[in-house]
Amino acid sequence: MMALAWMSAGDLVSSSVSGADYGYALMWALVLSLLARYVFVSAIAKYVLCNNSSSSSIMAGFARIWRPLPAIVGLCAFVLGFGYATYIIKGAGTAFYNLIGRPGDSEWGVFYSAAALVGVTLVLLFKHRQYATFEFIARAAAVILVCSFGSVALIQGFDPVNFLEGLTFQVPETTGGIESVVIVAALIGGVGGSTTNLMYNYFLQDKGWLTPRHRKIQLVDLGVGMLVILVINLAIWVTAAETSVAGSALDDVNALAMLLGSTIGPIGQVLFWLGLFFITFTTFPAYSYGQTKLLMDGVANTFRARGAESEVASEDFEKKPAFRWLQGVFLLVLPLTFSLPVMPSFVELTILVNALAALAGPVIIVGIFVLTTSKKYMQRRYVNRWWETVALLVVGGVGLWASYQAIAGIL
Repeated sequence: MMALAWMSAGDLVSSSVSGADYGYALMWALVLSLLARYVFVSAIAKYVLCNNSSSSSIMAGFARIWRPLPAIVGLCAFVLGFGYATYIIKGAGTAFYNLIGRPGDSEWGVFYSAAALVGVTLVLLFKHRQYATFEFIARAAAVILVCSFGSVALIQGFDPVNFLEGLTFQVPETTGGIESVVIVAALIGGVGGSTTNLMYNYFLQDKGWLTPRHRKIQLVDLGVGMLVILVINLAIWVTAAETSVAGSALDDVNALAMLLGSTIGPIGQVLFWLGLFFITFTTFPAYSYGQTKLLMDGVANTFRARGAESEVASEDFEKKPAFRWLQGVFLLVLPLTFSLPVMPSFVELTILVNALAALAGPVIIVGIFVLTTSKKYMQRRYVNRWWETVALLVVGGVGLWASYQAIAGIL
């Protein structure tokens, strides 16, 4: 069930905005992105579990292809981690502020709430096995979201014809507040993921799943996690598409809360804020941890001495003072400034950052493709079969398309 920790604010916002602004028209991008994520993460896990060098780090695999690659990927992950933190921390502060009754000034109240949550997280930095702690909260968030949005979707019902038409690769003209192609890129970059998927490497390490005999249970874990995320996102999407505000521009997180409130009353908004809080409070500590580890792991594998691969693999990066400083200062404290009243809205930050995330995807996908399709890197029996190779090629094509659309839409 580790994949539940991937249920992020980007999922909730992208699905809500897409459904409200475009109805069912862009639903195909959600399904495609989750399929791409499954293929991509499954390939990452296969290398970690079944490579022929006894390495448990995907960064060590990248170093086998080209020595500078791990540092490049790690740096990209860290920069994107800062971007993720800007909107996730702001979302957590907004949700917490609404849950405690919106005391005082609303704009500064969000900032003070976000600052308090960052302070709690800084304390938790000294706790070992952070993933295990926040995975429990992620499961609670998944249950809340399934119950809340699932109930609303059942109460409202949905149009099966429009639902099916939404799977036919339509890209409608912009009708809401955000370009349709940018939303598609955000769905593929945010839900399909890029550098964040590499953090699955550390989920496996934390669970002790490091050999080929763990491959079956890892695939079950990944499949269940993807199924839960799909159900939650479809429920959110249907709720947004069928609500009375559908067809209007959703550029404020309070409008997202109204999706539930307009259907089942005040309790709907409470459920929304609870879900958003659990998702964001799970995500920004886990992301800051994972992206920092990707940076340090990548740099260590790029600059390690010849023959020192096993020494790097055994390093406990999170015990180093530099790890806590990088995580705390650059991925928690500095991103907090984006919760100030003068900064862009939570929804705007979410869409923009997740669209930018698509830019890193192709490089990583190519690296994973090379590692898993060659006997030079994999145990012979686990080299990709033809259909796995085709699937990775398709994922790579989707990543390139999303990158192009992200650049064109943003510029």
